[in-house]
Amino acid sequence: MKLKEHYLLMKASLLKAGIEEAGFEAKQLIKRVLGIDDAELLLNRLELSGEQQETLSELCRKRCGGYPLQYLLGEWEFYGLPFLVGEGVLIPRQDTETLCEWVVSRFSDRQGVKILDLCSGSGCIAVTLEHYLPGSTVWALEKSKTAARYCEKNIALNQSSVRLVLDDALDPAFAETGFDLIVSNPPYLSEEDMGRLQKEVSFEPREALEAGKDGLAFYRELTRIWTPRLKAGGILAYEVGIHQKEDVCSLLEAGGLDGIGTRRDLCGVERVVYGMKPCEENKEEIKWQ
Repeated sequence: MKLKEHYLLMKASLLKAGIEEAGFEAKQLIKRVLGIDDAELLLNRLELSGEQQETLSELCRKRCGGYPLQYLLGEWEFYGLPFLVGEGVLIPRQDTETLCEWVVSRFSDRQGVKILDLCSGSGCIAVTLEHYLPGSTVWALEKSKTAARYCEKNIALNQSSVRLVLDDALDPAFAETGFDLIVSNPPYLSEEDMGRLQKEVSFEPREALEAGKDGLAFYRELTRIWTPRLKAGGILAYEVGIHQKEDVCSLLEAGGLDGIGTRRDLCGVERVVYGMKPCEENKEEIKWQ
């Protein structure tokens, strides 16, 4: 069968399954299986072997069933860099690029920045910040052994100097302190959110998504545990879910941080919340919500 014929069959199947960007996804799967680039794909002259047809048909069947495209491809781009992904690790998303963009703009004129990425997963935040902030020292802390393996591979793939730490951000043995920046895209879905997950998201690790009844459990604990690890003037920055901005701002304020602010993503959602540790330590008792 000619490449073009199989592409049209795949596109039709994906459209029927409700995949909005069916043409794009069919092309990505074809390029992955055949090992060709966009220029070769446009030629449409290739004849597919029976094995290639079977492989593409199986991938298309899985995608029609809701299995994430990123897992099928095994790799996904984030902020211009490649990241390996698969079952057991959260897929890097454009929402999180907003957090990286804000950090890079904030720290681009500073040297020797000391950064910690909590709940690092694939390592997309840590590796991206280390890449775009030359001279920075970055740690990636991750609890899941499966996710940490992907993080380790992505550090190597991008020839990064990020230091991977296998540890629990909510009960850390990691003793490093004095950070200029602590950043995190923690689990932030509520029980209600978990009950209405899109089919694709249901394949991702539940522990990377779920954060208690109200979705704020990690923000509460991470702020309490890690704010003392910031140096005076250091910043704690989170990615947050839709409608969580006010609650997370309140948690940072209750945690003794000031200069609290937010950053919108490309869709206008206030996706980043951050606060600064005062240069003069606040000796008053902190009241946690």
